[in-house]
Amino acid sequence: MKKQGFIFYGWFIVAAGIVSYALGYGARYSFSVIFPALLTEFQWPRDTTAIMLSVHLLVYGFVAPLAGNFVDRIGPRKTMASGSILLSLGLAISAGSSQPWHFYVSFGVLTGAGLCLIGAVPFTTVLRNWFETKRGLAFSLLFCGAGAAFAWYPVIAFLIESKGWQNTFMIEGVVLSVFMLPLIIGVIRYHPREKGLISDNSVKTAGGPTASETGAALIVDHAWAAVAWTLPNAIRTHRFWLLCLSSFSMWGVTQHIMVAHHVAFAIDLGYSRIYASSVLSLFGIFFVVGSLAASMSDRIGRENAMIIGAIIGITGILVLLFMKNTSDSWMLYYYAIAFGFSNGVSAPTIAAATTDIFQGPRVGATLGFVWFSFAIGGAIGPWLGGWIFEFTQSYEAAFLVAIGWQAVAGAALWGSSPRRVRRVPGQMIFRPKS
Repeated sequence: MKKQGFIFYGWFIVAAGIVSYALGYGARYSFSVIFPALLTEFQWPRDTTAIMLSVHLLVYGFVAPLAGNFVDRIGPRKTMASGSILLSLGLAISAGSSQPWHFYVSFGVLTGAGLCLIGAVPFTTVLRNWFETKRGLAFSLLFCGAGAAFAWYPVIAFLIESKGWQNTFMIEGVVLSVFMLPLIIGVIRYHPREKGLISDNSVKTAGGPTASETGAALIVDHAWAAVAWTLPNAIRTHRFWLLCLSSFSMWGVTQHIMVAHHVAFAIDLGYSRIYASSVLSLFGIFFVVGSLAASMSDRIGRENAMIIGAIIGITGILVLLFMKNTSDSWMLYYYAIAFGFSNGVSAPTIAAATTDIFQGPRVGATLGFVWFSFAIGGAIGPWLGGWIFEFTQSYEAAFLVAIGWQAVAGAALWGSSPRRVRRVPGQMIFRPKS
């Protein structure tokens, strides 16, 4: 094995992931800003139009278990290169769409499948090989890219105002095709062995035990940790289904009721597209802040970090419920900050908890199924928010539903008890040698 460099190579993969998330998930969540433009041009009902994002997320979910399996079998670079091509193609075709089913195929099927092949499942599968003792930090930094995806809101709004939504889709496709392939091919490696390196669980700290020794000491349930987990045996455990429920609830229903409709909600109140998009881009900035703060899960535990995030997010949605007109601008700011921070804390915490509980050389499909659960919830969220609006002519009931599912997410992750499988490094108990 080669000597570790001044900067551990795994951090370069994390950096590539940040860029990939910012561009790839930016393409997904630009829908929130494009959504009102489509409503204005085509006069379609909100639930019919929001189904575009629902189809995207549903396809993303169905591809997720396959994506993990592809990474295990053919490697991340081939998997992710294929995904970048599909994602760019879907955006380009969306530019010429004029019927709902056109968007269901282009933005729904093609971009959904493409994003899944370059997104969270491949990066989670790869990073669990590179990181153990700093896994929470690695995932926290990775999910900063997801926050940066929302920071594109004002750019997308400006492009729509100046170039039209069709050209906005096309520009997104071109940018992705130019940046993603070189990044994937040049940087991504499945395992430290490909670089002649060892993972961070074997890096020795000055004056202390090696991280591999620490990793062994972190194990609480040795029988559980000894299992080389695969999807067939994971689905027989209650922990697996609780992780799926947490992912379904938080990443899925709660997040996508809100992000699919919060720009439209603000425009309905009387804000301009650019103003609403600019304020709500704070969601992305504080998603980054929350993602960085999620590294606290390496010290206080995954469950405690998740509960903190859930409580803060619920307060953000509650404030939005009381917002009645444009004189209450501070409420929109508070919502964007609180809900963004909450999502930033929760997303890497769920990912870290999942990889704490399930490990092994064939665990990719298991991780993929947890993301599949998120996507099912994500497919329901945009449609459900639109359907409730069409039925009640208000988002109030939809926001209450989002609050309920965020509470379920926190309770489900707590019930999965990653602390009973592995302690996090900050909870490590060192005993002096006799």
